[in-house]
Amino acid sequence: MHFLIFILLLLALLVTGILGTETRLLFFWPGCALLALAGLLTGLRWKIRVRFPPSDYCLASVAALTLYLTGRAWFSPVVSLAREDLYLILGCFTAYVLMVTVVNHPHWRIAVLGVLLTLAAGNLAVGLVHFSGNWSFHVVPHFVRTFGEGRIGGFFNNPNHLAAFFSYVIFLCAGIVCFGRGSATWKLLLSFFIVTLAIGISLTVSRGALLGLIVGGFVFAILGLWMVWQTQRHLFTRILVGGITLTILGGGLLYKINEEHLRRRMNALDATADVRTHVWRAALNQHDASTHPWIGDGARSFYDLCFQYRPKEMPVWSADPLFTHNDYLQMLVDYGWIGLVLLALVVLTHVINGLSFLHWFGHWKYPMVGLMPSNGVGLTIGSLAGLTATMVHGIFEFHWHVAATALTGSLLLGILANPGFQGPEHQPRRLPGVRLFLKLGLIGASVVMLFGVATVGRADYQSAKAAIAAKDKDSFGQIRALSEVIDLDPQAADAFYQRGLLWLDQVNEEKSVGVNRRALEKARADFERAIGLNPDRFLYPLALADTLDSLGKKSDARKNIERAIKLAPQHEEPRLSLAIHLNRHREWATAEKAYLWASEASASNLNGSMRWGDAYFEMLRQAAAEAVPEAAKPLGQK
Repeated sequence: MHFLIFILLLLALLVTGILGTETRLLFFWPGCALLALAGLLTGLRWKIRVRFPPSDYCLASVAALTLYLTGRAWFSPVVSLAREDLYLILGCFTAYVLMVTVVNHPHWRIAVLGVLLTLAAGNLAVGLVHFSGNWSFHVVPHFVRTFGEGRIGGFFNNPNHLAAFFSYVIFLCAGIVCFGRGSATWKLLLSFFIVTLAIGISLTVSRGALLGLIVGGFVFAILGLWMVWQTQRHLFTRILVGGITLTILGGGLLYKINEEHLRRRMNALDATADVRTHVWRAALNQHDASTHPWIGDGARSFYDLCFQYRPKEMPVWSADPLFTHNDYLQMLVDYGWIGLVLLALVVLTHVINGLSFLHWFGHWKYPMVGLMPSNGVGLTIGSLAGLTATMVHGIFEFHWHVAATALTGSLLLGILANPGFQGPEHQPRRLPGVRLFLKLGLIGASVVMLFGVATVGRADYQSAKAAIAAKDKDSFGQIRALSEVIDLDPQAADAFYQRGLLWLDQVNEEKSVGVNRRALEKARADFERAIGLNPDRFLYPLALADTLDSLGKKSDARKNIERAIKLAPQHEEPRLSLAIHLNRHREWATAEKAYLWASEASASNLNGSMRWGDAYFEMLRQAAAEAVPEAAKPLGQK
């Protein structure tokens, strides 16, 4: 049973590492199912044989954070957005508990490292495909990578997230090379991976990841030298000189490889034009306006509220971010100060436990056995350095909201929670109820994830089919797939919205009034349902306003447009909708003011979509045509 659970965990990590590389859940569901099966089998066994005792303080901190985050996500206002966090949190909790218990021996953890190396190799192979010029290549048929050209992504859509994953693997490999056991061939292979992954990070051109790599490398060097000082002090000077030399040579090589890419990126978007500062200001604006800052506005709340709190100073060409590009600010606006404090507690307890293990090894185990090579020491130092790198990178990115990187981070925390203490020299303090909660929590999390796979997962599959049908211009297939989504997942607000737009597309001047009215009523019902499920998405009331205008309900349409303006006050789209609404009802003077107001919006519509100028000049032609006296019109013109 232990071996079966371990195989399921490895498969879950492998599948998630290949597919679960986006912020949405669509491709995470297969890995989620495997992870849930492994967790459920482990929980039902109840008695879990653990060779090394974990830290109850670490377990308690993770239990508290998981309980709070799942509770806050469960009671978040927008269910369809909150569950994207919910299932990711439960997946990370399950992977963490399995790493602490089932995969507690260093031999088993080396196998996990083998899976991570396999994923790293796969990411590099796909990165070569991108680098060859096929930047849109995606491993899943019918899907494309939407990120821009010039930066490799591997299995990930976003190159910054690939860089975060590489940072984890680099430091785990470095820990085994410097302090672990194994043959010269094994360590040479790991050294090759370290160099290759460092080059891979440079090809992602992720400045945050490079900064995290530097800070993590500094932490790795400090911890490594500390261990050498404790165990083999006579080698300290030579290792110090060799490490400094290797760092200078390696850093120079990476700089030369990355120099042209960084210069090109900085020329295209220098530090003063980086929109991250504006995104952070939007997050702080949301937090300042929140009525409950201690618990936040709910999971993924910034996804909608970023439109409402977008700063005026943000460039008009910049798209709305959807994520804060800072995982700490994301935690603050979504889960409040309580979430941030609990996150800090998790990091603190695990770092202290990892450092305690290194101290224990140097002062107790090494004097007893006289042997330095230890996979436990190597994995612990690598985890501490990798955790540092990802925390620095998290200041500039949101990779903790991606399943592949979040689960890998959970594995590092699991290593630090149970690094391999043994013997009478270390007797960890037991906290009552913590391990019982983890067992019950593991069972509960697994059941919820399996239920999610069977319901929300199937709905996401149908939603993907609807997107493919839209690409093939198959309206009937799209409506059928969206109806399946709604049947499986009545909380899917966007499915109602998309189906409502399709009903609107069926309205045609050549059809009878009754046929058109039935289509409009269907669209109205879907848009109203979407607004009820997600009242903060400004596009929903705009679509409803168009429908109500067609149904002759002028005042109701105006109310929905004004509602959208409040939800996105800086955007051209709702202002333009107001102008078009006034234009429809031939309120020319007021409509003109609205068009000119739309021209002043600090967030313009994207190129290719309707802009205020096109609609404004069309209105001028309409007004001019109506102003021409009948006698002045050419003979025969109606």
